[in-house]
Amino acid sequence: MEYASKGVAGAGLGLGIAGTALGLLNGGWGLLNGMGNGCGNCCGENTAVNRYELNLVQEIAAKDAHIGLLEADKYTDQKIVEAYKDLQSQITAIKDNQTAINTQQAVYNGTNTATISCMQQQIAALQALTKLVVPNTSVCPGWGNVTITPATTTTTPAA
Repeated sequence: MEYASKGVAGAGLGLGIAGTALGLLNGGWGLLNGMGNGCGNCCGENTAVNRYELNLVQEIAAKDAHIGLLEADKYTDQKIVEAYKDLQSQITAIKDNQTAINTQQAVYNGTNTATISCMQQQIAALQALTKLVVPNTSVCPGWGNVTITPATTTTTPAA
């Protein structure tokens, strides 16, 4: 049989005892875990977590992110509706103003059309007067007879 030498056995035994002691102090079996902070087996910033706990935390974080996204979408939708309502009221006000302007313009156009029509009738009447022979007694009563002779003009042929 072969046995380990006394030095190798002592070193192994020493390292084993030290490892066990450190494991117990670090919460290896929960015997001395948390004695320094006054609670038996509670979570702190330095407490290790297992993969199941990590998965739970990651799922909660993903759900929190999803909830945050839904709330952001809801807030955005509310702001879009508010902006739409504001723009709709501005568009309605502009339409009302334009309707008032169009009404005024229609009245103005109607008045101008009537005035221009009246002026055209007066101009036509004046033009008709120039073609009439009006007796002198109607124009200047008491002045006597007036004779109108057309002027004679000579034309020269173009050279």
